[in-house]
Amino acid sequence: MYIGTPPRGLTRRPAAGFTLVEMAVVVVLMGIMMTLGLRMLQATQNNAAWSETKLKQERIKVALISFLRTNGRLPCPDSALPPTGVEPAACLVNAGRGVLPWRVLGMSIGDAQDGWSNFFTYRVANDTPVSGSNWTIKVGATAFTLGELTVPLATFALSERSDAGVLGASLTPNPVVMIISHGKNGLGGRTVRGTALLPMPTGADELLNATTALPGAPPHFVTRVPTDVAAATGGAFDDLVAYMTPNHLLQPLLDDKTLKGVCQAYCAVPGPGCVAAAVPVGNPAPTCP
Repeated sequence: MYIGTPPRGLTRRPAAGFTLVEMAVVVVLMGIMMTLGLRMLQATQNNAAWSETKLKQERIKVALISFLRTNGRLPCPDSALPPTGVEPAACLVNAGRGVLPWRVLGMSIGDAQDGWSNFFTYRVANDTPVSGSNWTIKVGATAFTLGELTVPLATFALSERSDAGVLGASLTPNPVVMIISHGKNGLGGRTVRGTALLPMPTGADELLNATTALPGAPPHFVTRVPTDVAAATGGAFDDLVAYMTPNHLLQPLLDDKTLKGVCQAYCAVPGPGCVAAAVPVGNPAPTCP
């Protein structure tokens, strides 16, 4: 122990530490890293939800073909609030809009929801305006026929908007089934509880996918590359639009010769209440039950 001034070389130095400026720099860097990490996590989660949604849409297509094979028609959309997973007593004439009736398709409620846990919008042609083709019945003057494989009717209109903002011509042949995810924003869809509609979209393209048709016109849908830019032509867009044409639905049943339990309109000789249909060239006449 030294009394007075300590010898040279033994002077006590202040403990090393961070200055306020250094601490501020560290805090800023940590904030940047956390922000980048959060954005990467959100992007990963969104990509996973996107992939899950596309996979579920393909599973729904398979389930609809199976239902058609067994019942000779397509199921009506579930229009109940909240959804129950079953068909209503009567289809919504000239609308055919609701959620997927998962129970009658042998699916779970999760199968009827997209990757963001909102219900898919399920649309089916059921005597839509100007078409006269109803895919939810198998007997009647407006029941769909095999003739729609070669001469499709004007059921739903689906157009693709290009990167340049130009809305293309309607898809040919016209879709008769639409399976729409309203994307991450969910605008125009139904929540997981199904008790209320989410706010309607402000963009023109998403609004078309979320509403029914104008009187006297077929429902029109739009598909395009996603964008968050509200000022883009057609507005912001994150919908995932899947569809099925008559060929998508009927050709598998003709190929595996399992077109059973359907209206005799599919046969060469129609029965009471059925409309005759020409068998497409290259396909054998299906056997009636």
